[in-house]
Amino acid sequence: MSLPLEATEEHRADRRAALGIDRPLAVQYWDFVSGLVVGDLGESFWQDQPASKLVLERLPATLKLVAGATAVTVLLAAPMGMLAAWWERRFADHAVLGFSMASISAPPFWIGYLLIIVFAVQLGWVPTFGSRGFVSLILPSFAIGLASAGRLAQMTRRGIVEELRKPYAVTALSRGFSRSYTIVHHTFRNVASGFVTMTGWELTRMFTGYTVVIEVVFAWPGVGRLAIHAIENRDLILVQAAVVVLATLVVVTNLLVDIARRMIDPRVELA
Repeated sequence: MSLPLEATEEHRADRRAALGIDRPLAVQYWDFVSGLVVGDLGESFWQDQPASKLVLERLPATLKLVAGATAVTVLLAAPMGMLAAWWERRFADHAVLGFSMASISAPPFWIGYLLIIVFAVQLGWVPTFGSRGFVSLILPSFAIGLASAGRLAQMTRRGIVEELRKPYAVTALSRGFSRSYTIVHHTFRNVASGFVTMTGWELTRMFTGYTVVIEVVFAWPGVGRLAIHAIENRDLILVQAAVVVLATLVVVTNLLVDIARRMIDPRVELA
């Protein structure tokens, strides 16, 4: 933990030496990079344990939360986007647009509190806080997934509507194929690459922001909540380790998205 305000200069010097911040900046950077290569991210002076060990212990919980939120996002966004394009400028289209605007405008933590009040406090269907199996994953996954689904549904709807105006789709409709068949079997395929790209962007949002907030709201034992506790205790080493791990997840996610886009559409070139 941080030294008290009344700490002597000798104690401050000892703490700086223990943290290694009394050495030249170039030496500190070299130690950081060389440690990063072997997975040594330093020692947490709050928990008195290796920072990498503490972060990796919490990583599975964060990955579960992101996986659940991604499933909610995809399972809501794809059908809603296709439904809105199918019934363009009708009630379903306006309903999807209204949902999208509401979910985009509402902060995830507010959605989380609302879900807790309705489904945990009032109805008592699910646990309020903590990680107690699959049931505990439902509310935090929806709190993140609803916000992401709104943006993705809008993109899907817009992409399909644009594809329906292209010659191949107009020809299919003129030959007697229904609008729903054309959307599912033709236009959505051409929108799939953009859908995957947008899903990847939402994943980066989850890793870099949404999960941190939602883990605190739902007392979810993930990396984001650990980082917040580290900030409260001024454990810079542990904060740094959490940021490095989350940044690595973002890089890996972007790489997997590029590979998936290439598999869906061979015309796409990998960056």
